[in-house]
Amino acid sequence: MDAEQRAHLAEELREEARLLLVGSGIIELLNARFGQAMVTGSAGYDLMTWRDIDIHMPCDADRWQEWAGLAGEIAGALADRGLTLHMATFRNDYLEPHPLGAGLYWGIELRDFADNPWKCNIWGWDPFDFAVRQARDANLRADLDRCDRDLILRLKHEARSRPDYYGV
Repeated sequence: MDAEQRAHLAEELREEARLLLVGSGIIELLNARFGQAMVTGSAGYDLMTWRDIDIHMPCDADRWQEWAGLAGEIAGALADRGLTLHMATFRNDYLEPHPLGAGLYWGIELRDFADNPWKCNIWGWDPFDFAVRQARDANLRADLDRCDRDLILRLKHEARSRPDYYGV
């Protein structure tokens, strides 16, 4: 795959991600329930090499029960649009913090309107921690504007082709 193909694939995947988030009602639901859902990671940085979306939002630890019910609401929003939630994994990392930090998590898997498989990682962070993450995210986006984006995409594609790949 050459540089033009990598850039084109990243652009296609980002547009697919946008269409999925808007068309599925997920982003609207998250904004309504928890506010300020921010697409980050490869989908947010336009560095996609596969169908994976990361979303961060503020969520106080005491809202964990509300967060736990979120998968049912997501499943309902998807069903209303003819989509199906395939898998959902819940974590309350306020109890035993994940290496990425303390927070709430839903990992969901679904297929889009074209039957493409997607993975979506939805993180709810303490509001102060979320603000810190947003500031770091803004700095990273600015730094990425000055980087060789094709080099990053090439390295990501090469990493994904490794048998011991775990995610980048």
